[in-house]
Amino acid sequence: MDKDDIDITDWNRILFGESPPEILIEVILRSIILYAALLLVVRLLGKRTNSILTITERAVFITLGAIVAMPMHGPSHGIAIGVIVLLTVLFLQRTLTRSFFISRKWEDIMQGRLTILVKNGIIAVKELEKHYFSRQQLFELLREKEIRHLGQVKRAYIEASGTLSIYKQKEVQLGLSILPVKDIESIIIEDENHSACAWCGNVTLTDEFARCAVCGHDHWVKPSKEFVKDE
Repeated sequence: MDKDDIDITDWNRILFGESPPEILIEVILRSIILYAALLLVVRLLGKRTNSILTITERAVFITLGAIVAMPMHGPSHGIAIGVIVLLTVLFLQRTLTRSFFISRKWEDIMQGRLTILVKNGIIAVKELEKHYFSRQQLFELLREKEIRHLGQVKRAYIEASGTLSIYKQKEVQLGLSILPVKDIESIIIEDENHSACAWCGNVTLTDEFARCAVCGHDHWVKPSKEFVKDE
């Protein structure tokens, strides 16, 4: 379209483009048919599609959106082609899922694997860096699980799907507080006899000017030992 053909008051072109108004009826029919086909394919993909998605499942859903877009509103694109592509994606996804039962290594490559982010109250800093995961993101996920300091955590895993799984300590240990600094004093009781590395959470009797034996940082804070009773 040439710029001379553009008229800001041409509402017919603005609303319907270069197609006649009757195209709306065809678009509605296309949308109904492809929407029904999409629901069928999603249903056949299995119950996992209704929960948190894995990497491959997320890729499938992005692809599904791209597949149905053009046949829904493009008069030059046939519906049959869109349905065939949907069924092809369904076949590929099911085949890929079955292949995971054949090779564990292949499953790890395609789906990823879980990673330990916290072990006995200490953050695995190298794992955070490896997976581009910030400490604040970790603390946010822990707070969602009602964790107030790392002494409560025996293990924290980041699953392949991106969710955080936590196993708590049977007996709460001293640990680095993950609460906002302005809120620590009102909720947490600190231990004055120990120091906690502000970077990884390692708790020790080490002098505050020494470097942490776990991560090498030298910023220390007072660890938390229990909660204020009336909170």
